[in-house]
Amino acid sequence: MSALSLASTALAKNPLLLLNPPPVRHLGIQLWSVRDDMNKDAAGTVKALSKMGYREVEGFGYSEGKMFGMPLKDFSNLLKDNGISMPSSHCAFTLKSSWDDSQKSLADAAKKAIDDAASVGQKYIVNPWMGEEERPKIDQLVKVFGAAGEYARKAGIRFGYHNHAFEFEKKGPDNRLLIEWLLHEVDPKVMAMEMDIYWVAFANHNPLDWFKLYPGRWELCHAKDMAKTEKRESIEVGDGSVDFNTIFKQSKLAGLQYYIIELENYVTTPIEGAKRSREGFMKLRF
Repeated sequence: MSALSLASTALAKNPLLLLNPPPVRHLGIQLWSVRDDMNKDAAGTVKALSKMGYREVEGFGYSEGKMFGMPLKDFSNLLKDNGISMPSSHCAFTLKSSWDDSQKSLADAAKKAIDDAASVGQKYIVNPWMGEEERPKIDQLVKVFGAAGEYARKAGIRFGYHNHAFEFEKKGPDNRLLIEWLLHEVDPKVMAMEMDIYWVAFANHNPLDWFKLYPGRWELCHAKDMAKTEKRESIEVGDGSVDFNTIFKQSKLAGLQYYIIELENYVTTPIEGAKRSREGFMKLRF
């Protein structure tokens, strides 16, 4: 199905989108936000997200050609049937699982994950985490990411990295922050950055400072708000302390193209949180 046909199908299913379009071209949700619902009833959850107005999702949980228990192609078709596309997904790339030390090259399993993502039309495949045991080996890990990025480039997809707070708190062997290792030691031509704005703020950094230091590097972002509590847990967009309007006014400087809502904590239920987060994002003005 063409992009135009997909858009037409989406509008036919939800004509209100014509009256209330998102403030950005690409607005999606990371399915981790509704992970329990997806694992119980993927079809019903996808349908519910579509009725809310979501037209893009970011997947997770890929394993041996499947996502949510379905062959990746079948899951992609489920999304398309509901007027939804999947521009990106999260997939772990580690020294243990993604590197063939005997060949000094990317492991076959990592290559397959990239090829499968490209086969269903994804634009990005994003590494979402760096294990505690691997952080001291950042000098080795950046080689894995570089190899993954180069392989992805040749496959017609873009490799990316998604941060948490620790990259802005922990330092590598030469006293540089881990985020600086990632930004400096992996060629930006082969690795995009997905800024999780909540986690940057949680680490007591200002996302705008990083936009200015590394303009154009932040092609994707996760948008979740920070509760005004002692724990500063994540909360629906618009209900917390993150000044998204000011941050997103600098989207062009950042290079932002894909905005992805995410929730890790819930005031009510995951599916209601997904709805409220989208409504909160729709009220932003930038």
